[in-house]
Amino acid sequence: MDTHKTTTEETLLGLLSLGPMSGYQMRNLMQDSTANFWRESYGRIYPALKRMKKAGLVELDKQASAGPRAKKVYRLTTTGQKRLRAWLGVPAQPLPNRNELLLKLFFGDRATPGTMAAQVLAWQQSYAADLKRYELQLAELEATHAKHPGLPFWRMTLRYGISEAIMVINWCADTMEELKSPPTRDKG
Repeated sequence: MDTHKTTTEETLLGLLSLGPMSGYQMRNLMQDSTANFWRESYGRIYPALKRMKKAGLVELDKQASAGPRAKKVYRLTTTGQKRLRAWLGVPAQPLPNRNELLLKLFFGDRATPGTMAAQVLAWQQSYAADLKRYELQLAELEATHAKHPGLPFWRMTLRYGISEAIMVINWCADTMEELKSPPTRDKG
């Protein structure tokens, strides 16, 4: 396994390493944990679970539920645990950076006056809200999972988000200053 692209399957293997759960529970857990940096849609989760079951990475248990259908709960197999460990050992590959704000700023001299400043201000406000949310999540995580062996690792991911938010907020402030006196456009 020299090069390996992260897939929905690795994401689901990681989630199932925390315990058996349904696809719906996995999606909800992602919303509460990894959604700050990694998301998967239901449209990707359920086909991946089907492939994983066929490959012997997960087992399916049907549990009684309130509705007419049994709830499908998946659990990691030994083969799935081995694949997760192998994937965790492969160096992470950087993803191509796609940032619409930076793309718009690149062409910002063609915008009407004030447009780019409004875009940067909205970006700054969004990251300020993210920063508050990350700080609350960190406090809640430390209060509710103080003895969980995964806590240091979960804390690391939140601190990354906090650091990134602070950096972007500062960059926005610097950019706003620079936008106050943009260079004049060459008419030639």
